Amino acid sequence: MEAAEDYLASTYDADTLKWGILRFNGHDDFRKRMRLVELAKEDYLAERYHACTPLLLSLMDGLANDVSRHVGLFADNADLTAWDCIAAHESGLQALVTLMTKGRGKTNEESISVPFRHGILHGRELAFDNRIVAAKTWAAFFAIRDWAGALAEGKKTPTPKQEPTWGELLQSLNKTQETKRLLDAWKSREKENFAYLPCDGLSPSLPENSPERKVAEFMENWRLGRFAPLADSLSHTYDMAMGKKAGEAKQDFGKYKVVSFQIVDVEDRTPAYSTVTIWATFSAENKVFEEVLKVSAGYQDGKGLPMCRLESGGKWALVQNSFRSVIYRNVQ
Repeated sequence: MEAAEDYLASTYDADTLKWGILRFNGHDDFRKRMRLVELAKEDYLAERYHACTPLLLSLMDGLANDVSRHVGLFADNADLTAWDCIAAHESGLQALVTLMTKGRGKTNEESISVPFRHGILHGRELAFDNRIVAAKTWAAFFAIRDWAGALAEGKKTPTPKQEPTWGELLQSLNKTQETKRLLDAWKSREKENFAYLPCDGLSPSLPENSPERKVAEFMENWRLGRFAPLADSLSHTYDMAMGKKAGEAKQDFGKYKVVSFQIVDVEDRTPAYSTVTIWATFSAENKVFEEVLKVSAGYQDGKGLPMCRLESGGKWALVQNSFRSVIYRNVQ
């Protein structure tokens, strides 16, 4: 347990805090507290855990009050759940806050590993100032941002479902049978089907509506700094406004420039997913480096759900995490 907690706490480094805090700009209640959040970050990175932890706990309380327009985060009647939000699942943030508000009736001089809010802010926990407690406080702070975002998007409660008509049920049944037929008919491509590989850049030889073509288009948009179409190619942005997803893509991908790239290999793993291997050269701050990336591409519908690639009406989308070794890279 100690080794696992130490490993998880180590992930809350300068880059993690930087990218996490950037998301606060999209929410008014978080944005007005940015000055204090930045001070908490400075204290944390300087290992002044005695300063950042109580500051974050107090900010969390006020944020929950402003977001809910009701009560603070640590109030007995605080409701921190939201539909369609992992952090705000009833077993998530709500359970975490219950743990953090556990009563601390006696003054404790022993080191703790949980950010007990009452004990810390009321001066009963005298050895809370360590990296594990501070990192867990940041984790809770970021979870509150997810909960606040879900509330802002109207996801407090699910939209009531309407009962389907008999016609709609029949149509769904027919679609299911057609999908099954296409799934049975699908076969992955063999190596001889990729005579055009390796392929430099966005070449006309790449088949239309193929995963390798989508990856090449993505890399070309990245090379040219076209972040709107780049963002539109990512699997998680299917329901985001264009301005928002383009802005996030520029934050994530704008630090590095694509110098050149080559499509090296393709593996059709399932009827809906392929892995495209690329070799690429990037530049940043007058430094050039090479990277081999295995990009996950999925064929999905307009709601982000996977489809059989033999069905019409879908499009290929890429998993952003495939590019993590580049976008989260530290320039040396």
